[in-house]
Amino acid sequence: MDEHMKRRLDKQRKLFSQLGITLDALTIHEKEFSMKLRGYDAEEVDTFLDSVIKDYERFYATIADLMDKWQEQQIEMKELKAEVKTSATPAPVPIIKGIDPQDLEDIIIKLEANVRQLKDRLPMPRTEGYL
Repeated sequence: MDEHMKRRLDKQRKLFSQLGITLDALTIHEKEFSMKLRGYDAEEVDTFLDSVIKDYERFYATIADLMDKWQEQQIEMKELKAEVKTSATPAPVPIIKGIDPQDLEDIIIKLEANVRQLKDRLPMPRTEGYL
């Protein structure tokens, strides 16, 4: 086995152990089965295990790719959080003078009093023909 393949399988075993997966491609490949009188066809078993190994390698590649993307996103998120913290202080929120409810009530009372005074000054219309 060449050095590249050995490193790749070591990375795969490490990742799989973190995920609780006990089998890896090499373990499946190296598995030996004992022969019995009426056992399974060895070639058929090997062919099936070869397809299982290919699936495991695809799973590993997918998982490793997703883990890499996740780590990149974590780094990007940390950088964005740092940018937000170090960015200029936000502009102060403008203070909008609110209307005090008591002031509003006083104004309404004065307006009502003025309206009453104006009504009192107006001559009363004649209501002839009415009761």
